[in-house]
Amino acid sequence: QQIGLEVNWGARPVVYGDPLLLRRMIANLLDNAIQYTQPGGQVRLSLARRGREAKLTLSDTGVGIPQEKLSHIFERFYRLDKARSSQVSGTGLGLAIVREIVNLHQGSIQVGSSPGQGTTFTVYLPLEPAANRAS
Repeated sequence: QQIGLEVNWGARPVVYGDPLLLRRMIANLLDNAIQYTQPGGQVRLSLARRGREAKLTLSDTGVGIPQEKLSHIFERFYRLDKARSSQVSGTGLGLAIVREIVNLHQGSIQVGSSPGQGTTFTVYLPLEPAANRAS
């Protein structure tokens, strides 16, 4: 789709979790980034270790999300606007699924965006199983 993809796996932290769900989480984030980035744009995916967490960052140079809509993007079936819905396939479940996968793995997700400049999702996942973490 004439979009640059940059992948940077600096450290390779081990996250204990369901490999299929974690792959689905990354695939959903990548799918959104690619869908909303115009030809000639860039998608960047990186993985690093931050203390006792893995930090996965996915950013794009796509259309971005208005600030007033950011709080809704993880809701099931939420679509930003009807004009984009007709141009981009999907059901509005991708980011809701991402949030559920992050929650199942006792992680957190943050999003920042500027219309016309792109969006960045940052996922933090613990490196140890819950049973091994200090209370």
